[in-house]
Amino acid sequence: MLTSVFRFIALRPYFLALFIIALLILWMLSAPAQSELNETPNEDQEAPLPKVEVTHVVPQQIIKELNLYAKSEANSRAIIRAEVAGKIVNLSAQKGDYVNANTSLINIEKNELPERLAQAEAQLAENELNFDAVKSLNNKGLQGRASVAEMKSLYLTAKTNVKQLKLQLERTQVVAPFSGILQEQYADLGDYLQVGDPIFNIENTNPIVIRGDATEHYISQLTLGQKVTAKLLSGEVVDGKLTFISSIADSESSTFRIEAEFDNPDLKLFSGISAQLTLPLYPVKAIYVSPSTLAMDELGNLGVKIVQQGVVVFKAINLVEADNDGAWLSGIDEPVDIITRGQGFVKPGAQVEAMAVEE
Repeated sequence: MLTSVFRFIALRPYFLALFIIALLILWMLSAPAQSELNETPNEDQEAPLPKVEVTHVVPQQIIKELNLYAKSEANSRAIIRAEVAGKIVNLSAQKGDYVNANTSLINIEKNELPERLAQAEAQLAENELNFDAVKSLNNKGLQGRASVAEMKSLYLTAKTNVKQLKLQLERTQVVAPFSGILQEQYADLGDYLQVGDPIFNIENTNPIVIRGDATEHYISQLTLGQKVTAKLLSGEVVDGKLTFISSIADSESSTFRIEAEFDNPDLKLFSGISAQLTLPLYPVKAIYVSPSTLAMDELGNLGVKIVQQGVVVFKAINLVEADNDGAWLSGIDEPVDIITRGQGFVKPGAQVEAMAVEE
């Protein structure tokens, strides 16, 4: 029987082709139904929400500070010069010495000044007697006013001469104009000095001045007498007060010079050292975050991304202070959950699954 069927199909091959086509049509008609059965359960499944890590941050009250690069300098300095000509006959101090005000530094030879002074004082005494005699005669009507005027002129000339010679004698002893350290010495024992020749350079570093330059944005927020601090390269922090605010901006940098004074009784603070000058400005509420949490919106505003009720929100902020570990940001007055990981993969308005981590 089967042999007859095979022979029949072999003689008529189009029957085999028709049979195969019929099987394919039946398989194709049944495939969509099976596909629908397989896809129906997926239609009810929702895509999982993106996960982000958040940190709960509470704003704190801090003081906004102005930090300036600064340099120290002497409170006062002067070049001590000779006021009379002569040879140095005594040297009482030398470079590097600390001297008090009015301390004798050198003595210049007096030469003939004492004798000239004695002569001038004698001439003054004579002129004073003559002047008194002429005035007495004038009161009695025995002497004219011209003679009185002449004797008065001679008397005053002699008096001026005595005063000048006394001053020259005083100036042969050179003294320190104020307390300080003799930084430079320009003359030595035996040198002959002309009037105006330099002898010493003296600097007073107690108190010491630390100066900086503030921009016009902050200069109006500073007040004389306010407390300031200075951090030295050694790490030491010293306290002082603001003593000078320039009223004229520098023509090149458009900054204003400011100066603060710091007590320096042991003279450990030297002139010319670098420091960071810190001036408190005003209180502000701020949060402290890592720089990696900062983001920018489409308009280029700086801010952070927070999660509120499962939705990402962009919050604009202002930079208050920054250091190597993080930044203080203002503009957030209430506790918030800041996205600390994954903020680069979500946009404002997106729903997310927030996972809290420790601050």
